[in-house]
Amino acid sequence: MAELKYWLWLTTRKGLGPAGALTVLDHFSTPERAYYAGGEDYESLPLTPFARQSLLDKSMDEPNKILGDCDRIGLRIMTFQDAGYPQRLRQIAAPPAVLYIKGKVFRFDEEPAVAVVGMRKCSLRGREWAERFGMDLASSGALVVSGMDEGVDCHAVRGALKAGKPAVSVLAGGWRDMAEGSW
Repeated sequence: MAELKYWLWLTTRKGLGPAGALTVLDHFSTPERAYYAGGEDYESLPLTPFARQSLLDKSMDEPNKILGDCDRIGLRIMTFQDAGYPQRLRQIAAPPAVLYIKGKVFRFDEEPAVAVVGMRKCSLRGREWAERFGMDLASSGALVVSGMDEGVDCHAVRGALKAGKPAVSVLAGGWRDMAEGSW
C-alpha cells in the first residue's frame, strides 16, 4: 500500500498526464524515487515548466484521499509496472500509469477485444444497432469494451450483457467518476 501512494502522487501531478508520468518513470525508474527527487533533478526532464513545478508539490493529501475512496467503494489499483497490466494497453502512445478496477480482471492480451464507441446522443435506431452489435460481438466470443456514456457506448455494453457475456466499461475520469457515483 505504501508504494501505491507514490504512484497516486505521480499520476495526480497537474500538467503531467499519462505521457509525462511515463517520462518521469523512464528517468527515475519508480514513482518513489521521483517523489524524493528535488527541483534540480526535474530540470532535465522534457516536460513543460508547469509539469516540472507540479513535481515539487509533495503533498500526500490527494493520494491518501484516493486510497480512502478506493477502499470505501471497493476499487483495486493496478500500476503500469504490475505484471497483470495488459500488454496491449502498454503499446498505446500514452498508456495510463494507474488503472482503477472494479469487478473481474480480464485477460485482455489473450482474448479478442473490440472497442465500441459512438455518439452520446444518438437516435433510437442507433441505440438499437449498438445493442445488437454488442450482442453479436459478445456472442461471437469478443470481449466488448466501451465507455458508460449514454448512447452507443452503454447500449453496446448492454447488448453484450444481454447475450450473457462479460463487458468492460472504461471511465475516462477513473476513480473520481466512481467515487462521485457518476457511473
